[in-house]
This record gives sequence, structure tokens and C-alpha cells, in this order.
Amino acid sequence: MLCSQARKGGKITNVIMPRKKEIITRSEYVSFRVLNLEKKAIAIAAKEVNMSTSDFARCAALNMKVTLRFTPEELQVYENLHIYHKNFKVIGNLIRSKHFNKNEMILQELAEVIEVIKHHLKKFEQ
Repeated sequence: MLCSQARKGGKITNVIMPRKKEIITRSEYVSFRVLNLEKKAIAIAAKEVNMSTSDFARCAALNMKVTLRFTPEELQVYENLHIYHKNFKVIGNLIRSKHFNKNEMILQELAEVIEVIKHHLKKFEQ
């Protein structure tokens, strides 16, 4: 942070000014030899996650998490799973209410469906 002086009611006070964003430039060069097949595999894997091959290799070398970008269809499936999860919870709450004839088998199956959906949602979130 930079300090500068400002007048406030006739008094001079120190004001902390934020610095401009520093631009990080990568100046070092690293190269390694791979087979043609390996090069193609790295390029395909990088393209699948919307990264350049150098960014992908850097993340892999530094043990950084490389997250897969979802297609619009996969995002729609994820949103539908969230809706189903919410709806099944509502159904479960309705069944547990005092206005419903309780059936333990229905409650057990409903709990299993909710757990399966929750398990699949966690896979998406990783």
C-alpha cells in the first residue's frame, strides 16, 4: 500500500492508497520431451478443461487442481438433480407430517433416493 497526504479540515493526514495491480509476467522457460502420442493426449486433456497446454502442464506439475468445465447439457442435468433433491426432501417432510398416514417402507425408500441423489450431486461438485 502506498501512503499519501491529504488535507482534512485543515489538518494534513496520511491516507493509505491501494497500489495498482501488478502484472505477473512469466519469464522463465521450461521444456520437456514427450512422445507424439503423449503430446496429443496432453493437448486433448487441456482442451477438455478449456486450458492451454502450457497452463495444463503447469497445473499438473504444481499439483494444482484442474477442474473440468461442464457442457451445457451436463449443467442442465446438474440443475435437474438439484430440483429432484429438493422435491424429494419436500415429499419426505410431507410424509413425516401429522396429516399423512405414515408408512415406514415409503420413508425408507425415500431416504435411499435422497442419498443417491446427494451422492451424485457431490460427484459434480468435485
